[in-house]
Amino acid sequence: MKLPCLPLHLHHHHHLLLLLLLLPLTLPSASSLPVTPQPGPCPLLHILSARETTAPPGFGSSITLTQLLLSTFNHSSPPTTHPTITAEAIDYPALGANTSEYAASVTTGTAAVIKRLSTFNALCPETILILHGFSQGGQIIDDALCGVPHDFTGRGKPDEDGGRVGRPLVRREVQRNIAAVVLMGSPRFTGGKRRGEKGTARVGGFAARPEGFSCPVFDDRMVSFCDEGDPFCSDGEDEEVHGGYGGVYGGEALGFVVERVLVG
Repeated sequence: MKLPCLPLHLHHHHHLLLLLLLLPLTLPSASSLPVTPQPGPCPLLHILSARETTAPPGFGSSITLTQLLLSTFNHSSPPTTHPTITAEAIDYPALGANTSEYAASVTTGTAAVIKRLSTFNALCPETILILHGFSQGGQIIDDALCGVPHDFTGRGKPDEDGGRVGRPLVRREVQRNIAAVVLMGSPRFTGGKRRGEKGTARVGGFAARPEGFSCPVFDDRMVSFCDEGDPFCSDGEDEEVHGGYGGVYGGEALGFVVERVLVG
């Protein structure tokens, strides 16, 4: 079987990629998988996940896809001296009792994403990165990769493009190693008008990007899910919709990540 075109630093991992191409449709359970990275050699893949507003420190609702990714990649690789995949949660406040508290939390969280990406890349410059954000966690990842508007509500920067062209806040060395980005329930959702947006919602979130927004560096590496009825990434009133994306779209998100890791 001929492999797809891969980034140069992935060519020495053909055994993993060949096995990924042959992944079974029925995946092993991920309910008891460890998610805390251990000191040691750099992994082939590393997941950085960010939880939703008011969730306690840890993964929050991002755990569903995180565990699915860990299960899939760990079960598709033979034993090796280097771990195949590890995961960690972004350490940030995830607060939102009021507008000012939420805005401060997003600012702190965006900075935390940028700092952790830079630190990890310095330690493991060849590791491929997968980013996953849920709700506010999706917003801070979006802001780190596509820039921060004039204010947290999504109004554009007062510049020549009106804030409609996203500019990464992470270094170029980090950018090249990010293979896939999965956002779920992000307030930056625009109602399906932005490339990579999926789901049934046709109205954007309370911090939606402006109409016509693009993020050229990451558009083809990013997918964002939001369904009608969600009160945060759309204009609904059903919080159960907001909390259910891992179960509803986990398989589709997994397929997107596997494809992005394979084709680079």
